[in-house]
Amino acid sequence: MKLILGIRAQLVAGIVLLTTAGIGLIGFLSVNIVETRSVYWKIIEAGHTVRLVRFMTSGMKEQSLAGVADNLKPLSLAAAALREVGIDTFEFIDAGGAVILRQGKLSREVGKVIYDSGALKVISVGSGWLAGPGEYLYVIAAMRGEGVKSGKLEFIVPLTDINNDMSVVRQFIFFYALLDSFIIIAFGIYFLSRLVINPVRALEAAAKRISGGALGERADVPAENELGALAASFNVMAGRVEEEIKTLERMNLELVSKEEELLRSKTLAAVGGLAAGIAHEIGNPLGAVHGYIDILSKGAGGKAEEKDLLERLAKEVGRIDVIVREFLDVARPSSRPPHPVDVSSVVKEAVSAVAVHKDFKGISVTVKGATQTPLVAIDEGKLRQVVINLLLNAAHAVKDARKDVSAVMVETGVRKRPVTRALMPHRRRDDQPATAAEVSAPEKDYVFVSVADAGSGMTEQESRKIFEPFFTTKEVGSGTGLGLFISQSIIKAYGGVIEFATKQGEGSVFIVFLPVGQWQEPERAENAVGE
Repeated sequence: MKLILGIRAQLVAGIVLLTTAGIGLIGFLSVNIVETRSVYWKIIEAGHTVRLVRFMTSGMKEQSLAGVADNLKPLSLAAAALREVGIDTFEFIDAGGAVILRQGKLSREVGKVIYDSGALKVISVGSGWLAGPGEYLYVIAAMRGEGVKSGKLEFIVPLTDINNDMSVVRQFIFFYALLDSFIIIAFGIYFLSRLVINPVRALEAAAKRISGGALGERADVPAENELGALAASFNVMAGRVEEEIKTLERMNLELVSKEEELLRSKTLAAVGGLAAGIAHEIGNPLGAVHGYIDILSKGAGGKAEEKDLLERLAKEVGRIDVIVREFLDVARPSSRPPHPVDVSSVVKEAVSAVAVHKDFKGISVTVKGATQTPLVAIDEGKLRQVVINLLLNAAHAVKDARKDVSAVMVETGVRKRPVTRALMPHRRRDDQPATAAEVSAPEKDYVFVSVADAGSGMTEQESRKIFEPFFTTKEVGSGTGLGLFISQSIIKAYGGVIEFATKQGEGSVFIVFLPVGQWQEPERAENAVGE
């Protein structure tokens, strides 16, 4: 698991590391400087000792030292002087390399030359940056006396006292550095929290409250520095955001209100159009009924004429009844729930039903496509009504065209097309939203029924009005103009769509698409009316 540190923890860790590293480096350099100066003073003391020995041996005879008793006395005095200054290991060597006087055993280990003036050479043994000043200094000095001008003195200067002193110094520097580090870190954390962390946390808390909906919140950072300027800019930005959000909310409320007004206006316009159409369609037969009643009230010419008027009166009343019933089919939802239906079977039944209809006399019907299609959810009676209406319209179009070829072609099958339901807006609160699969899927399977005729087709103006209520291309009195309007309302209520294509002089084709396996309750007809 990845460890995530906050800005405070990161800054504190940085302060601790930098402080510890800085104090440690200073302590390390301080110890090395003290060690170097201590060794330097040891070298100076060794130089003084060599000069003293040279002075004490300056009166020795020039001849060979072997067997000359007068030469032993100054060497003995020099040896005593060496012991007096704490040098217990040394050798006096003549020009021939023979040891004249020795005390202790010299260990000629490899070391580092730290001083060399020609007459005096000092070698440090066991020293280094981390090893300290070393174990001892190995000193080689030339004896420039009158008797032994080319002889030399070699001795060891122990550094035990320096090592002991430096051990105490290291402990002192360690505790001093530890105390300094603690003080620096404590004050650093305090000032960091007060000057940086607390203002940043205030900004963060204000941002969280604003994002949670408290648009009036502001960051309280009184500091007069960069963070204070940042907090001031943040507060200005928050104020502008608050103003913009309030403006958007106000505009949204106005938009919702206008949308509701527009929807009501569209609904009223649609209802008004329907009412006007109904009034127009019913007005004609009502006028005829009124005329027939007036004639009957005045007395008809005879029984035959009276019977004829009554028959005409009944016919006009029947027209009014048909118009009212068809309108009720639009406005009233289906009383039967949808269930799985085989479209191909319904089409076959509809074709068989219209084959004996008077409008299909002399018209051939060709059915092709799948003998069995996937099931769709719809009221079987409503679907049969739609198919029969399309077939009758096709038959009327063929007859009106008066062509040599009188044929209607029907086809069923399955096609892929964009999902219709996911693209439809929800106009009611209880409308079910499209599922995630419907929204993400660009298309799905639809069962289709196409009815094509070899009629005269429609003009562009007629095509734009083809699904409007009470619009018809038939002769006056031959239709109410509600057939396609009702068919479209039925298919849309079950999640489908009706499309058409027409070419003037060649005919038209109407295609009904119904989604495969979509088991849902039909939408109410007023939803379709509002559209």
